Amino acid sequence: MHNSQEVATTIKNFAKSKKIAIGTMLTDCCLSKNTLSSMQSGGYLPRTETLGKIADYLDCSVDYLLGRTNNPEINRDTTTTSPIENDGLLTNEKMTEIFRKIPSTPKELEKQFTPVEPPYKMPHKNTTG
Repeated sequence: MHNSQEVATTIKNFAKSKKIAIGTMLTDCCLSKNTLSSMQSGGYLPRTETLGKIADYLDCSVDYLLGRTNNPEINRDTTTTSPIENDGLLTNEKMTEIFRKIPSTPKELEKQFTPVEPPYKMPHKNTTG
């Protein structure tokens, strides 16, 4: 089992090393400002999704936050890149780049998805009597 106090300390120390304000990080991750305080008082370990949000924000792995590795890069999700730099700021250029990737019409949105066949075909009911 993971110690919630140690996880909270790791989150605080890693955010501090990246010059990221804890309050800003929690707000940006849509978390309560009391999240880390609750963890430090013991017994409260956030859900996996919450730890994932924090790890993504800090650009490290959940394993690192949990103390399973000393290397923040190990098992880090590299399928997406964060537009936020180490200083925690989202530049106008990066914001513009993000918005350019959003399709402006439903047809453009459809083009980004490949139709998937269901894993099986539903049998047709015999409607003839």
